[in-house]
Amino acid sequence: MFITLAAGLVAGCQKDNDKFFPDPYAGGKPQLGVKFSEALPSPVSGGPGEKITYKVKGLLAYKDSIHFFQNGEEAVISNVTDSTLTITVPASASSGTGWIAIGAQVFPAPLFRVNGKAKLDNTFKSGSGTDGIIYQIIPTSDNRFLLTGDFRLYNSNGQGNWLNGIAKIEKHGQYVADMSTDSAAGRYGSIYSAAEMQDGRFIVAGPFNSYGYKKGLFNFARINISGKIDTTVQTVIPEEYNYDPDAGLPDMTEALSKDTVSSFNGGTSSSPSRIFEHNGRVIAFGSMSLYQQVYYKSSTRNAKVTDIRKIHTVIAMDLEGNLDSTYHYDLTNHEGLPGADGYVSDAVLMDDGKLVLAGKYLRFDGVAAGNIIRLDANGQVDNTFKAGAGANGDIHSITFNKTTRKFLITGKFTSFNGQACNGVLLLNEDGSPATNFQTEVFVNGYPSNALQLKSGMVVITGSFEKYGTRSKRGLVILNADGSYATAYNNTGDLNGGVLGMLETTSAEGETAVLIYGFIPSFDNTTVGNLFRLVLAK
Repeated sequence: MFITLAAGLVAGCQKDNDKFFPDPYAGGKPQLGVKFSEALPSPVSGGPGEKITYKVKGLLAYKDSIHFFQNGEEAVISNVTDSTLTITVPASASSGTGWIAIGAQVFPAPLFRVNGKAKLDNTFKSGSGTDGIIYQIIPTSDNRFLLTGDFRLYNSNGQGNWLNGIAKIEKHGQYVADMSTDSAAGRYGSIYSAAEMQDGRFIVAGPFNSYGYKKGLFNFARINISGKIDTTVQTVIPEEYNYDPDAGLPDMTEALSKDTVSSFNGGTSSSPSRIFEHNGRVIAFGSMSLYQQVYYKSSTRNAKVTDIRKIHTVIAMDLEGNLDSTYHYDLTNHEGLPGADGYVSDAVLMDDGKLVLAGKYLRFDGVAAGNIIRLDANGQVDNTFKAGAGANGDIHSITFNKTTRKFLITGKFTSFNGQACNGVLLLNEDGSPATNFQTEVFVNGYPSNALQLKSGMVVITGSFEKYGTRSKRGLVILNADGSYATAYNNTGDLNGGVLGMLETTSAEGETAVLIYGFIPSFDNTTVGNLFRLVLAK
């Protein structure tokens, strides 16, 4: 029986083996035999109009059907031999790898750098950068920068004592070791924003409930110049304690009535997006719904009583954390004003205390608003702001240039108060659209961040792959009127997302832009979430 069954199995296998299946590779195009050398082209860098020669085999037979692209821009082919290819660098080319297209087949070429007026600044000594997102960089009064974010290391500093969301660096990128953060926001927290006080201390905010060794925080803390949290001693209700004078132990009654706590006693139920400091007032915006403060007179060391007030979108506190009920607050109903019926993405605090809020909302404090509005110095809607109907789509970012006195907004909008635009627009200080500025379209993405320089030039970042017809991935530089600044667009792709930019200067005194966010690489170079871009004259 076993023999019969085995014979049947063998026969079945033979029948299966007799079946013929179609060749999955049948009909495929034959290999063309084209291959670039790993050697870099000659020269390895050059400007538009210059001739560049690559070492490549197998092209001669296809010389009449070859197309060469330098980082997306098609180049003129001037010569093909059995071992080389010579092209002319296109006028709008940028640094990166090239490729040959023969029909539907593509063959990558080695890296070529296009010379121009923009370059990655090698004198900015950030090294490996951070190991996580940088949410904000602010200039400090001692001519340095303070970084906040979701990172534990900066250029390998923080090993063994994690930075956990905050670091100070010199103007040219070196880590400042004399700012000790005590592990800051902790392993599971991060810091979204910081604001410097007039005495050099900082208010920090983000999704954290502890800072250093102090717990029970409400997403805010005040830290001193050395980076440690400011603390104070509060009187609390002593916990039940039976002192026995005959036991020979010290009386702990007085000690149990004191608690060393955070000096900044206040915060919100959820983290704000950004904070500012103005004349002793801390102003914050975000998707916040509750203000919280510990009422120590009714608390013990281990059981805290919390005072809670409803707030919406915007809140102000003093430098001790007390709620400022004179700012964006309804004293009759004892809660914050309604705020946005959507969300605020970004804001600018003016020198006079007025706050311009941009985002995605149709009404703010019950007033019609096209995704942008201005509050006066007391947090009330400022009806003198001339944004009109505003933007017809959400605004992602807003910046203000104190030299040109212009706002610059970016986002997913195609008109502003009836004026056509392509997701980027300059506004006058009164909120009306500026004249003589118009961009081209952004293709396969949208602009999400922009900065106008003192010179009037504009740096724009986003998810786009093209600017107009030109291949520009992630970053483009424009002239003051919005036209393409050809000489400054030589750098390669920006990979990642930019969360902010600051105008600064290089070590040689040239105009530069400090760019940060979640940025693995720029211009074919690993940058570790921040880099400085030099713009030569």
